[in-house]
Amino acid sequence: MLYDVDLELKKEVLGLVGKNGAGKSTLMKILFGVEKADSGSLKILEEQFDPTRPVKGQNRNIAMIFQEFSLIPTLTVAENVFLYNLQKNKFGLLDKNSCRKEAQKILKSLHVKIDPDVKINELSVAEKQSVEIAKAFSEQKKILIMDEPTAALSSDQIDLLFQIIRKLKSQGISIVYISHNLRQIFEICDRIMVIKDGRNVFTCNTDETDMENVISGITGLEQSKIGAQIKAETSEKKITKDITPLLKVEHLRYGNKVLDVSFALYPGEILGIAGLTGSGRTEILESIFGVNKDLSGKIIIKGEEFKKPTPKKALEKGLILIPDERQVKGLVLGHSVMHNIILPILNKLKEVLFLNRKKSRTVAKELVGKLNVVTAGIDQKVVSLSGGNQQKVVLSKAISTDSNILLLDDPILGIDVESKQEIAKIIKNYVASGQSAAILVSSELEMISEVCDRVLVVRDGKVLNELQKSKGEDLSEAKLLSLV
Repeated sequence: MLYDVDLELKKEVLGLVGKNGAGKSTLMKILFGVEKADSGSLKILEEQFDPTRPVKGQNRNIAMIFQEFSLIPTLTVAENVFLYNLQKNKFGLLDKNSCRKEAQKILKSLHVKIDPDVKINELSVAEKQSVEIAKAFSEQKKILIMDEPTAALSSDQIDLLFQIIRKLKSQGISIVYISHNLRQIFEICDRIMVIKDGRNVFTCNTDETDMENVISGITGLEQSKIGAQIKAETSEKKITKDITPLLKVEHLRYGNKVLDVSFALYPGEILGIAGLTGSGRTEILESIFGVNKDLSGKIIIKGEEFKKPTPKKALEKGLILIPDERQVKGLVLGHSVMHNIILPILNKLKEVLFLNRKKSRTVAKELVGKLNVVTAGIDQKVVSLSGGNQQKVVLSKAISTDSNILLLDDPILGIDVESKQEIAKIIKNYVASGQSAAILVSSELEMISEVCDRVLVVRDGKVLNELQKSKGEDLSEAKLLSLV
C-alpha cells in the first residue's frame, strides 16, 4: 500500500530504501506501468501519464531490472539484448548478424566482456545482470530502475556494476537504485529517499545525511507490531553453555560462499544469522543440512562428527531445514495439507507396504490444530492457502519429524503481520522445552532482534560480529541494520 507518496527523479542515481513491505517495489511498478495507483499524477520527461491506468513500461521511457531476471535462458546474449527490438532484414526475418554486431557495441560501451553468441544459461549471475543492463540500454530509455541489483554479486562484480552505473549516469540516464545495503547506497547514490509503511519519510542529498539518520528513518521510533507482541509474551532466558552443544560448526567452508565459519548452538537457544541476500546466510544452513557438497571443516551434532552430510542423514540426526522458497522447495502445491505434512515421515506411518491413513490423518489434524493452520480441512490443497498458512504447513512438516535442530531460512518472507507473530511464537515454543534449538535466518531484522538469544552478523561468507542478548549487548533492528 502507498499513501500520498511523492517522488522526484533528476539526472542522478536516486537510492530508494525501506524495509520489506515498505512499498518500494509497488511504487516502482506503478511508475513502470505494470500496476495501477488509486489516485495521483505522474509526469515523465514533461509528458503527463495517468497512474491509475497501467501502460507497459516500454511506452513510458522507463526500463526496469527486476530482482528476478527477465531473460530467456535458451536464447543468446545478443537475442536477449534486443528482445523487445529484434533487428530484422529486408524480408522481415531476424537479422542475427546485425543483432550480434549491435549487441557487441553496447556491451563494449558498458565495458562488459561477454560473447554475444553465448546462451544465457551458460552465464554467471553477474554476467546475467550485465546482460539485463545491456538490454535496458538497447531500449534507449532515459530512466532505469534497478531492484536489488547486487544481491547475488561478489565485491569485484559490484565494483564493475558501479562502473556501469556511473557510465550510464554520465550519458544522461536517470537511475532509481533499490537496495537494503546501505553502504552501497551511500557509495553510489546522489540522493536517498526513505519510505516506510507506504509513506515518505524523507529525501535528501547523500552528503547531507548519515547512516544513523537513514536507519532511524527506515525503522522508525515506535515499537513494531511484531516486536511488541513477542516482547509482551516472552521473557529473556539464559543459555547454559557448560553442556555439550546440540550443534557445533568448525571452520566451515563452501566455495566462496561460506568462508571459515565457526559457531555453536546450545539446547533451548534461538541463534540468529543476520546478513543481506548473497551474504552466505542461506549457504550456511544448506551446508549444515547437507544440500551443498564439497565442504571443508567440521559439523558436529550432539558431540559426534557429521561426516559427508546429506539431507537424508541430517534428518536421521535430528536436523530439519525450512527452505527459503516455500512454494518451490518446501511444498507440493497440488497435494493436500495432510499429504504435505506427512511427507517426511511416510516410512513411520507405513504398515507393511501401505500407509496407515487413520494415523496419518491424526498426525495432520494434531499439527494443523497446534499451529493454527487456517484451512477448510486437511484434505484441502495447499495451493489454495494463504502464504502465511502455507508457511505454517511447512513448519508442521518439520515438527512432525520430531527433529531437535530447526534450521529456518527466511520463514516470514512475504506473509502478513498476524502470521509473522504466530510463526515467531511457534519457533519460541519449539525450543521452550530446552531440548531443542533453532537457527533463524531472516531478511526482516526486526524478527531476528526480537526472537533470537544470540546473533551472528554475516557478510561475504564470513562471521563479522557476534551479539548476545544475555550479556546486555544491543540486538536492536537498528544496530543489526548498521552491521550487515
